[in-house]
Amino acid sequence: MGGPVIAFSGKGGAGKTTLAAMVLRRLVGSGVKPVLAVDADPNSTLGLTLGVEVSETVADLRDRMGEAAQKISEIPKQRMMDQWLGEILDEQVGFDLLTMGRPEGPKCYCYVNALLRRYLRELRGSYAAVVVDCEAGMEYLSRLTVDDVDTLVLVAEATPIGLRSAERIAKLADALPVRLKQRVLALNKVVSSGPPPNVRQAAREMSITAMVDVPFDDDLQGRCLRGVGIDADAGRAARGPIEELTRLCTGPTNEQIQQANLKESIS
Repeated sequence: MGGPVIAFSGKGGAGKTTLAAMVLRRLVGSGVKPVLAVDADPNSTLGLTLGVEVSETVADLRDRMGEAAQKISEIPKQRMMDQWLGEILDEQVGFDLLTMGRPEGPKCYCYVNALLRRYLRELRGSYAAVVVDCEAGMEYLSRLTVDDVDTLVLVAEATPIGLRSAERIAKLADALPVRLKQRVLALNKVVSSGPPPNVRQAAREMSITAMVDVPFDDDLQGRCLRGVGIDADAGRAARGPIEELTRLCTGPTNEQIQQANLKESIS
């Protein structure tokens, strides 16, 4: 079955990739490993944020496999895809990174995508947790990566516009064939005085399981500006909220708690 699947989504600039990297580092640091990190944002910045040099993406292999599918070969296409995908997994200490790359182009990739889905579902079972950095619309998530998400982390800046964007993404997620067990709102770059009262009230009215305030962190901003990766020592000011966010993402979901309570009441 594998460990929990944690997907991060948010509009550009909200800090979703940084928070995904921070949670990944926290998971590994607390002994939850190996972790599979999936960069499902076409911008492909998770590797850069983690300090990993990405040489090839799934999109590159998709094109290569599309050409190979038209040729006769003694090697079964399924085995060929498994081998190629294994080669582009960037193996790091405590985690592996799989970068999806750009979405498919005008060609038909139905056959190749079917191979990808099978491979990724089997791959997930080998990891203690899966962290997915999604594009805001999350369409790539439903097409290729996973169709069962334990926690969707909606990352938003603590502004009315930020919350509106998070609500829009949540509605888009509802329209996709993806099962979401719980949603956590991460208000990011929160100033010392906290979110404005109107933002806090609007956040409480959203359909979410929990909410975490992640403070503005000079170290994280500095690393972003300098192009320095997120390591285990990054973001000391945000350390506590990141630990809370990680706990929420790896603990029992509301659905699991309700099922447990139902079983207990029946017995």
